[in-house]
Amino acid sequence: MFLLLVCLVTRTPLSGYSPTTYLLFLALAVLVQVAGWMSVSYVLGHLPAAVVSPTLLGQPIVTALLAVPLLGETFSARHLAGGAAVLAGILLVHRSHAKDAA
Repeated sequence: MFLLLVCLVTRTPLSGYSPTTYLLFLALAVLVQVAGWMSVSYVLGHLPAAVVSPTLLGQPIVTALLAVPLLGETFSARHLAGGAAVLAGILLVHRSHAKDAA
């Protein structure tokens, strides 16, 4: 609702995009959201939530990586540093879990 309000205030069009753009929206929705959440549901049956939850922070990274070939996005040094920090945190969680399991 908030984004709808922002679009209305800024007079951003909500329709009239090219068919290619709508297909890209659909592809991102299916690939990132549906496949991602189905994977999370599956993994929760095999790993503790304390490992799965921090790993979900990787979802925006996957989304950004998909945006490069699909939408022609590029990354700045700040984006790369933030992504590396998130991945390092996920790695620490997984290594901690591996030590506890051993």
